[in-house]
Amino acid sequence: MKCERLRVLIRDWYHEVRNFTLSPIKMKELVEKHIKNCEVCQTDEDLPLELDQLWEIIRVPYLPNKSEEFKFKIEENEYLYEDENLEEEEF
Repeated sequence: MKCERLRVLIRDWYHEVRNFTLSPIKMKELVEKHIKNCEVCQTDEDLPLELDQLWEIIRVPYLPNKSEEFKFKIEENEYLYEDENLEEEEF
C-alpha cells in the first residue's frame, strides 16, 4: 500500500470496526471513497490484492447486486417439516 493516508485511515477504521462503532460495510464504502479521490491509490497496482486480504480479515458480508433476484420455490403440498410418526386426529 503506497498511500500513507490510506494506511492511517484503514488502521483507525479497523479499530472502530473491532469496537463495533463502525460497520464493515461502512468501512468498505469509506475506503472506496478515498480511493476514488486519491491519485496515489489509483496508481497503486498492489492495492486491490491488499484490499481483498483486508476484506477477508474483517469479513465483509456479500451484498448481492440489486439486479439479482432471489427465488424461493416451495411446491404445493410440500412440507418443510414432516414427521412420520404423526397420526391424524379424529374429530
